[in-house]
Amino acid sequence: MQSKLISLEEAVAFVTPGSSLGLGGWIFNSQPMPLVRALVRRGTGDLMLVPAPGSIAPDLLIGAGAVRSTFCVFISFEQHGLAPQFRKAAEAGELEVIDIDGPGFAGGLRASMGDLPWMPIPDLGTDLPRHAPQQYRPLPTGPGERRLLATMAIRPDVCFLHAQQSDELGNVQFLGSPFFDVMLAQASRRVVVTVDRIVSTETVRRANHLTKLPSVLVDAVVHVPFGAHPTASHGLYQADEAHLREYVKASASAQDFERYLQCHVHAGGHDDYLARLNGATLATLLQSE
Repeated sequence: MQSKLISLEEAVAFVTPGSSLGLGGWIFNSQPMPLVRALVRRGTGDLMLVPAPGSIAPDLLIGAGAVRSTFCVFISFEQHGLAPQFRKAAEAGELEVIDIDGPGFAGGLRASMGDLPWMPIPDLGTDLPRHAPQQYRPLPTGPGERRLLATMAIRPDVCFLHAQQSDELGNVQFLGSPFFDVMLAQASRRVVVTVDRIVSTETVRRANHLTKLPSVLVDAVVHVPFGAHPTASHGLYQADEAHLREYVKASASAQDFERYLQCHVHAGGHDDYLARLNGATLATLLQSE
């Protein structure tokens, strides 16, 4: 049994140009931001993005020019408006958007989890099969039976996730909802997880109900305190609303967005990123477990 702890730079090396990349979390929760920023610094592009419903993580990768296409349930900044870089790229025709819904996304992951080519899901009567025929296919049904669709398997080459804690062996624990993360991990060929803290294996065993990703499903763990910032990490810290507003404001022009990237992405690694943030602001985000 060996340690699965590696550096951010080693972790993003799993992703090669043209890879399909899954992103976990949910909107302003548990976005794997240090991995996203490290991937942009590495310059890996031509990616097929497979994000769970997210916000700044997929949007930043798209804005940095790293993504050629994306499966998309939705990418949103909710109270802060539409996802700015995603919207720009989609409207300009620079990004192929494969529209899918929640059942199509979950069913595609389940198909991969079962090593199947597709998974049946209910036909909800949308026009998604027309817009994404590569993902949905009608299935034959008998008279009076509910109409069904086959949703094709979704198997990312690599997925990036964020959780609250893990031991060095890669037993990953979530202090809140894992969202789609467990399904993404089971469906993906390689799994990399950032965690806010490393705990002992004994700590993991004492609270084994929190272990949603056992070591066998995890290829690598990266220890990065505040590793979801500016989004939240359950039980540890809240989302940084001011930083999210800063990001949306910076996306108003190409020059301002480039300045954002230079300041928060290209100017150093995760420790440098945290050092540039206001320590008092980070302290206000902390939560008691």
